Amino acid sequence: MRILVTGTAGFIGFHVAQRLLREGHEVTGIDGMTAYYDVTLKQKRHAMLRELGLS
Repeated sequence: MRILVTGTAGFIGFHVAQRLLREGHEVTGIDGMTAYYDVTLKQKRHAMLRELGLS
């Protein structure tokens, strides 16, 4: 199934996208990468999701 997840660099969006990818779904993730909290952490989370197949 194809799924769009918003806020994929945030806590909830990251974990939701990670689980969906591990379950074999095709996930497209979007995040504004705002400086609300550490942007470096957000970039690392997106890199982890890309390794799992995030588009």
